[in-house]
Amino acid sequence: MLASCQGPRQSLHVLVVPTDRMEWLRDDYRNQQDWEPLRREFRRIHPEVDLQITLGSEANIKESLRLAQSRGLGPDLLLLRGPVAIALLDAALVQALPDEPEVRRSLALVEPNDLKRVTGPRGVAGLPMFSEITLACFDRRRLPKAPTSLAELLAVAAAGKPIGLAVEPSSLWWTAGALGAQGALTPIFTGSPHAVGSSEASDRSALRAWLLWLRQTTLQSRVDVASGPQDLTEGLESGRLAWIPCYSLTLRRLERTMGGHLGVSPLPSGPGGLPTPFSALQVWSLGVDSSPRQRQLALSLAELSLNPLVQRQLTLGTKMMLPANRFVPIPVASSGKLAAIEQAQRQFTQTTSLLVSPYSADRVQQVLPSIETVISQVVVGVMTPQQGSEALLRLAPPR
Repeated sequence: MLASCQGPRQSLHVLVVPTDRMEWLRDDYRNQQDWEPLRREFRRIHPEVDLQITLGSEANIKESLRLAQSRGLGPDLLLLRGPVAIALLDAALVQALPDEPEVRRSLALVEPNDLKRVTGPRGVAGLPMFSEITLACFDRRRLPKAPTSLAELLAVAAAGKPIGLAVEPSSLWWTAGALGAQGALTPIFTGSPHAVGSSEASDRSALRAWLLWLRQTTLQSRVDVASGPQDLTEGLESGRLAWIPCYSLTLRRLERTMGGHLGVSPLPSGPGGLPTPFSALQVWSLGVDSSPRQRQLALSLAELSLNPLVQRQLTLGTKMMLPANRFVPIPVASSGKLAAIEQAQRQFTQTTSLLVSPYSADRVQQVLPSIETVISQVVVGVMTPQQGSEALLRLAPPR
């Protein structure tokens, strides 16, 4: 780690960019207490540095960075999702990690598959710090235990306990693995190559079966079709819903509002196999306006965040984050929520090998509205599942 140096005070500007679908949780992102383990260690090493943490917006991150950089006021370090980092690197709005010994040592602490997710033709777009993941949240007053299969989940709804689903593709991604459609959906979603051995006919069949399940499931009177994660979260909080798929970053809010009534578990499996939780990898990217000293400090902070003690304290303090340092075990014995998150992460590593390929947020932003439109039209009956599968296949890259 870089040694502390005495001299005039320095400032280091860190821009934290919440995931776009989590913008409604900005108050939680503003909770500076989450950063205290990292700030404390950084102050100890660099007492001469003032750490300034501000919030950005994923929706307009390119425009805001261009404006800031036109004035020479861009951030020194950004914390954001891996696909966003790749898009910003492609647009020359962040810099690739330098090939330096300290950086290489930090990258060696990261799971190789996580490193692949942020490595493109222009280099490594960011240093992973933690990830968030999809799991299941339920009301213990209404469900004694969480369903472990799609059949059990639908039985819960049939018994009169309402469950929530969202047509937003990221919120539905977990059902792709449970219904055998992950291989067909991945190239549509990310623009990555098709799975080896797949064919257009097999993809069409998988997509049709997936859309048919969604259509039949949402026709049930006790299945609530929500607009997105905020609607699902509020439905569980209010008692309108008994079970929802949820993001790990919502757990703090749900724990505040539901207390001990909140249950957390991995998502249910299905006839296609294990569910495919959606995992968002949060990474540190380097700004382009830093002085040489600020660049050193930015790298020092990013590297420090992978320190085993810091990673453990952040994980225990928030109970929402998965440590990026592969040598830091998740302290599952200390929290049932962390145990459920660890199980969801295990599902992710077992089922989502196709998402290891790096993909840009630009691709997702381009195709996501079309995917959501197709799903919505199938759910309400404007399209048949067969027509929906054809429409989705037209969004896939050429074979």
